[in-house]
Amino acid sequence: MESYKQMVSFSNIYPVTLDGKGRIVLPSPFKKEMGDALEYSFVVEKDVYDQCLNIYPHSTWLAKVERLRRRLNQDDPIQSKMLSRYYEEIVKVTMAENGRLNIPDEMLDYAGITKEAVFTGQGSRMRLWEPSRHQASRLSDEDYARLYKELLGGPMDSF
Repeated sequence: MESYKQMVSFSNIYPVTLDGKGRIVLPSPFKKEMGDALEYSFVVEKDVYDQCLNIYPHSTWLAKVERLRRRLNQDDPIQSKMLSRYYEEIVKVTMAENGRLNIPDEMLDYAGITKEAVFTGQGSRMRLWEPSRHQASRLSDEDYARLYKELLGGPMDSF
C-alpha cells in the first residue's frame, strides 16, 4: 500500500516566464508539495490529447512506466511501435539548485511556448501550457458541473 506521506498532489495554476536562455522556474508551491521528497530529476512528456507538456517527478514517472510495461508487450510488433513512440515523446531533465528547468526547444515548440507559460497541477503530475491554449482547453463552469456529476456521481461528500 502506498504511503500518503510520499504521495504528491500538485494543484492550482501558476503563470511563469521563460528566461533569456529558455529556462523556466518550477513554482515554489510545487517544490513545497514534494517536501522532503523533493526530486531534482523530472520527466517531460508531450501530452497525447492536449498540446501541452506533462512533467513528472522521476519516481512518479517510474511508477507510470511500470504500469505501462505491465499492459504492453515489447515483443508484440504493434505494441512495440506504440512503446517506441511513447519513449520518443519524453525527455529527462534535471532541476538546477535555483529551481530552474531547462526544457528542450522541441518540447516547448510542441506546446507553443515562447515566453509566457502556465503551470497547472493535476494530481501526480504538473502540466505546462501556453497560456491561450490552457484557457481554450478549460471546461466551462457548466460543463465542469455536468461532468463532475456524470463521472463522480455528485458532490465530493457523496463518494
